[in-house]
Amino acid sequence: MTKREIFESALVICTDLDLGESAVAKFTALLEPKKGGAQFNIEDVTRKDENGTITHILDSVFNVFVPVFDAEGEANFYEKPDTELGWSRFSRAAEKSRKDCEKTFKATEKATFTDVMGGVLSPEEAKEIMTAAEVARKNLIIPEGFEYESVEG
Repeated sequence: MTKREIFESALVICTDLDLGESAVAKFTALLEPKKGGAQFNIEDVTRKDENGTITHILDSVFNVFVPVFDAEGEANFYEKPDTELGWSRFSRAAEKSRKDCEKTFKATEKATFTDVMGGVLSPEEAKEIMTAAEVARKNLIIPEGFEYESVEG
């Protein structure tokens, strides 16, 4: 049974139980599927032009609005035709940055382990290195020259 079918069945039950308009309205607001999926409303994560065409998408990694297409007309996001939004919420640049950081973290982790096992580093030194690596891994930096708009503006 789909979410939509469950929602519609629940509304029938509300009507059958004669719960009243107030209760049905609250229940509807609680259960009604959001536009764009369970995690977000499309209106909250997009900016549109005067024709209603999506021009920017809120990048889930960088938390900034990124144009759907760059100045050369290339897509900044991967297409996801099976979704209502039609695009991934991760820009290509954010995905590359995340993968690069993950690769660096894993290399640091491997080298640190090797150095601890070889007696080059103490466990305390290794812990400090890995703590710094974990912070760097989570603090993705927007690439220089990358076009975006802040969430506020």
